Amino acid sequence: MKFSASVVISLLACGVVPAVADMKTVGATKDATVVYNLIQCGDTPCALINHGMEPTLSASQQNGEAVRILLGFTLPAGISSSDSIASCQLQMQRPVQGPSEQYGLTASQALGSWDQATVNGLTSLPTGKVLGSVQATGNERPNAIDVTDACKDAMNGSSDGSFSLWVDTSGPTVMFPSMKTGAASMLRVFTN
Repeated sequence: MKFSASVVISLLACGVVPAVADMKTVGATKDATVVYNLIQCGDTPCALINHGMEPTLSASQQNGEAVRILLGFTLPAGISSSDSIASCQLQMQRPVQGPSEQYGLTASQALGSWDQATVNGLTSLPTGKVLGSVQATGNERPNAIDVTDACKDAMNGSSDGSFSLWVDTSGPTVMFPSMKTGAASMLRVFTN
């Protein structure tokens, strides 16, 4: 069966065929690894050490220690309201080091008021609604994580569309390149 252009246009106008969303991509504006443990690193508790200026981001959950990735984003210009956001996806880069077995990555909302040069396990506590999870294996690039609610909340609650995300893993250490390497974590925003 052959469709003419006028039939397709008519179907689009009637809402039978969904309109294709516009996609914009932005990189993280800030990123850091944040450690939560009771271990001493010399004379300083490890949780008080800043890891915001390092070339890698790490996440792990093992031996009573939680290491989380904290990412900051600003929504791209031209988004008029939260209603115009069809979906948002967090896309991590290919890990520089990953466990050989399958692991999970989970994104959660985070407070946006943190400084990359000073953030640590005391200044930024992991709070916020869980947004989405994916399974990944080894050094394969993980699938995108749905973070639509965080993007919509940023349009409603932030004057400049900025917001932050926690990224956790379910097991052994996985390391990703940080924005210092030029390979920042990405946010894909689909608009109506």
